[in-house]
Amino acid sequence: MDLRSRLETLSGQVGRLAQELESLRAELADAPPPPPGGDSQFPAVAAFLALGPSLQEDALLHTILQCAMHATGARGAGLTLFDPDKQRLVFKAAIGDGADGILGYEIPLEGSQHGLAFATGEIQASAPLHKDIESRAGTAFRSVLVAPLMADGEPLGTISAVNKQGDRQFTVQDMQAYREFSQLAALVVRQRTRENVLKQMIAGGPPAELARWALSEQDQRLMRVFDQLSGWARQSADSLALVERVIGSICAEPAAAPRP
Repeated sequence: MDLRSRLETLSGQVGRLAQELESLRAELADAPPPPPGGDSQFPAVAAFLALGPSLQEDALLHTILQCAMHATGARGAGLTLFDPDKQRLVFKAAIGDGADGILGYEIPLEGSQHGLAFATGEIQASAPLHKDIESRAGTAFRSVLVAPLMADGEPLGTISAVNKQGDRQFTVQDMQAYREFSQLAALVVRQRTRENVLKQMIAGGPPAELARWALSEQDQRLMRVFDQLSGWARQSADSLALVERVIGSICAEPAAAPRP
């Protein structure tokens, strides 16, 4: 094909593409804007973050429990989170002795090492105080080591080890090791809960009470504002440009001095 023929072919392709673009613009102009509060405004954000699994399925959290169990010579380990509605600590993850039976088990704050660790912020190590759990777990707990899960100074739940190998009791060294693992576990729990808060906000629902410490109230308000702006900007390219100008002008202005 000579140069003239190639130019004529390309010109025809460009013309057909221009007609298709005009047709798409006309369809877009006639289409109604998306309803507010409809589909999620953040599907790309959710996909990009690859929001984490539930705590029961969290491989990283289970690895932490395994390492903590082996570091202290325990035969089992578990993690609870505080349920403010029930005022109890609920087992969310467990491995080793009694793990299959205790998931979902609710421990009272009074009369248990878990409750003491949660209330005082201190590690507890002794014979078990709360014995009812043994029938649920299908095993006996000779010794219990419980550390609080702390995030920004607030207790979230507990992490525990049971049944020191060799019929022995947990040592001071075990308590120190578990304190370090509790700090790591608290970081994982807080991050997973933040992800769940984001999921709820993407779906348009309010954050759960259990996750009140995951995002500050200011962060939650910013997320809601971002959600509203995102819905507005999706209506048309002109709206997006207007949103950019509004935000840019606000950020460029110095913050107003607080009123006395």
